Amino acid sequence: MMTNFSRFGTSLLFIMLFSLPLAAEKPDTLIEDIEGNKHSLNDFIGNGKWVVLNVWATNCPYCRAELDTLNEFHHRHREHDAMVIGLTLHWPSFKFPKQDELYIFAQDYFIDYPLLMVDGELANKLIGKPVDMIPLTFFYNPSGRLVYRVNGVVTDEILEAVIKQADREYTVEWAKVIPPEFKP
Repeated sequence: MMTNFSRFGTSLLFIMLFSLPLAAEKPDTLIEDIEGNKHSLNDFIGNGKWVVLNVWATNCPYCRAELDTLNEFHHRHREHDAMVIGLTLHWPSFKFPKQDELYIFAQDYFIDYPLLMVDGELANKLIGKPVDMIPLTFFYNPSGRLVYRVNGVVTDEILEAVIKQADREYTVEWAKVIPPEFKP
């Protein structure tokens, strides 16, 4: 005969064991934004909108070339079906960027989508896929599943085409414009 304490312990163990895989699939790591606030990607991903996660650096000319496209896409879609998040790292070290420099850069370039500061290792952990070049763009469908990766400069045509296909399987595409040091 089980006591109430034993039933409670067994129930607690059952809950813990079966919730571990869910936690591993969607890490809840806190990341600092340019104003010092902490966020989790879970705050954005899987909440009924497409999330375009762009890994970039302020001193990468290819990354700067796509900023207007990403900003315009974010403005067109943020109210109803998609948003952009920038995962910002330092180039070429893949270390953390300097918060004060990133804040000024964002103001100068009128970036108003969330910019979160990462290094290469943290970006790998958050996404669960290799972050081995920049610019690099990942697409999460409205249910939160990673479905697409673009290596190189993302275009408006790619952004619009991907968000029209929520049921696609994970695919990697090489953009037309790729920094020479990352060309396959």
